[in-house]
Amino acid sequence: MKLDAHVHFWELGDTHNIWIAKKISGLQHDFTPEMLAPLCAGVGIDGVVVVQAATDPKETEYMVRLARESHLIKGVIGWLDLEADRATLQQEIERLRTFPKLCGIRAHPPKEFDPSWFTDPAVKESFRVIGAEGIPVDFLANCTQLEPVGDLFAAVPEMTTILNHGGRPFVMTGELGRWRADMSRIARDTSAYVKVSGLVERAGVEWQTDTLRPWVEAMLEDFGCDRLIFSSNWPVMTLMSTYDLWWASINEIVDDAGASAADKDMLFGGTAAKVYGLVG
Repeated sequence: MKLDAHVHFWELGDTHNIWIAKKISGLQHDFTPEMLAPLCAGVGIDGVVVVQAATDPKETEYMVRLARESHLIKGVIGWLDLEADRATLQQEIERLRTFPKLCGIRAHPPKEFDPSWFTDPAVKESFRVIGAEGIPVDFLANCTQLEPVGDLFAAVPEMTTILNHGGRPFVMTGELGRWRADMSRIARDTSAYVKVSGLVERAGVEWQTDTLRPWVEAMLEDFGCDRLIFSSNWPVMTLMSTYDLWWASINEIVDDAGASAADKDMLFGGTAAKVYGLVG
């Protein structure tokens, strides 16, 4: 089963606080499973995982409703208030478990670029609770936050962790430097998985496949395909690319790197299915 493990859906008429849709004019449209389905079919994708975009439990319920109605959606990654007290957190975890296709949650700081959130003792305790419950956790962090994120992953090894968007590197600069060192450390010292996504959004308007190549090759070398998860970040990626171009670019880089058929099966679906417990 080929999977795109990171997409978003929203409708402008909903009441969820989708901050990125409000911030960027090119995203101020409806983006629905019906719109994405033909794009997936065009490149042979069998299903997608829809991911939290708002710190609002109502958005999680919206995604679960979509998943009930759409065969395209194989999994839902929702939102959980990680700053809640333990009793409330446990209650919310039990509520989430009743949702069909709920396969994980996504964590990111309330103030997006505040690295201290990842070291907050109360938040770390919430992650220990989630880890004990066996719930996979997606992490949205940028490349300046990778050191404390790596520390957190190492401190809570029982938690299944998935770093979103390749750690959000500054692709356009071409300088791997600190990002590569931090990612190599995460690969070496933790069992974290990484989503290969979010690169074209940071590559500049004149990006080409070769612009992405050093970053993808570094992730392949450090993590291997059994810890990498192909994703598109649709519709955000539409600001800089078409769906089929993103798919073709990643395939070209992976093929040029000498990946085997088995490796590609893991990258383009097998790893996601294993991590999130997805079935066709």
